[in-house]
Amino acid sequence: MLSQSDLQLASDPPPATSRAISEELRENTPHAAKGPRLLACVDETPMARAVTIHAGAVARSLGLEMTLARVIEEGGRYGAPVDPIEWQLRRQEHHSQLRKLAEDANGPRQPAAVLLSGDAGDELIDWSETHGTTLLALATRNDSGRHALGSTVLRLLEHGSASLLLVPPQARVAPTYRRILVPVDGSPRAESVIPVALIIARAHGAELILVHVVPPVRRLSGFRAGQAQDLHSEIERQSARGAREHLEQLRLRAQEVGLVVHSTLLGPAEPRQATCQFAREKDVDLVVMSSHGATALSDVPCGSVAEYLATHCTMPVLMVRPNLVTGFCGDDLEPDGQSVFRFG
Repeated sequence: MLSQSDLQLASDPPPATSRAISEELRENTPHAAKGPRLLACVDETPMARAVTIHAGAVARSLGLEMTLARVIEEGGRYGAPVDPIEWQLRRQEHHSQLRKLAEDANGPRQPAAVLLSGDAGDELIDWSETHGTTLLALATRNDSGRHALGSTVLRLLEHGSASLLLVPPQARVAPTYRRILVPVDGSPRAESVIPVALIIARAHGAELILVHVVPPVRRLSGFRAGQAQDLHSEIERQSARGAREHLEQLRLRAQEVGLVVHSTLLGPAEPRQATCQFAREKDVDLVVMSSHGATALSDVPCGSVAEYLATHCTMPVLMVRPNLVTGFCGDDLEPDGQSVFRFG
């Protein structure tokens, strides 16, 4: 039975926008400091705790303030107006969930919390742009059950600019990483995420693994059978030799910061499947990769390898987008309480 105070609260109509809710929660939440931020998006599923744990692990490593977010859909069932009492009960329930998750975040400071109202994709993008959000963390849940990104993730990729930490249902719920994988393909974009991975690895005392998959050479035409085969084999040998030498240079530079760094060359093989299989075999805890690789197609929100890993890997994937700019040098690998990111 509702108390008099509950009835008074429930009599308030649902707000027209999310701003009233968002400001109330932030003002009543300690340590809601300003600065580069990670926004962890949770829902009512058991995945909320996994997203919170992994978001906290990455945020602490990179010196990012952390905020938990829950979005309330404004429309009622079958598009009917929201009942005011139902609205307030849902609001109280979500508020309690955010507080509980914040207490379980396992960090030196309790994260802030924000309750938003409206379309999840639109609200998360708007709030992120307003509050300097560098990184968004959320589950890679797809209601269809297929290996595909969910609608909210797609909206964030297509219309937002923040990098994404995508947590699959199979991810281990552990606050510490042991092995971190970085897929590279010889492009500056793919290698630009190595400093981010090094910082996280240093914070967790983790091993860093660099992997390069050499793709198969396309079938050659215009040559006799024997000539085509010889040329095909020579191109594969040259590609593998160049990739191996470059991968070793990356490994030597990366290990200068005092971490254990391994490198592996695979192929010729299909990069998406080979990288995903390698991640499972090595039992890695986190994949850190660029949203775009060698092709760098500007008309797609992320590359085919990044999308495949985000939807098929059993461990979280940190998809680094161009909003993060870091330098590949030791000076950038010590946050000292400050964000390691510079906005470019």
